[in-house]
Amino acid sequence: MAEATKGNSLKPDLKKAKGWLDIHWKGDRLCPICGKDDWWICDEVVEVKAYTEGRLLAGGSIFPLLAIICLTCGHTLLFNAMLAGLLEQPQ
Repeated sequence: MAEATKGNSLKPDLKKAKGWLDIHWKGDRLCPICGKDDWWICDEVVEVKAYTEGRLLAGGSIFPLLAIICLTCGHTLLFNAMLAGLLEQPQ
């Protein structure tokens, strides 16, 4: 599971994240943009908020994500942290 840190950011269990990726990432792990295999697993759970037209600060769904970043070109892959088993489902 993810661990809360000062400032309330969540840090994923990187060993668990790597294990999940090993099971689910089929084929080569080359970046589709630059062709390199130089990935970094972000050490914080990130989030994307659903866009609501004209309401930048309004409520809406938030999706917790595990970010995998190519260190050569910056291309970023996002995986749902809950589906990857890195966060508990809300009650």
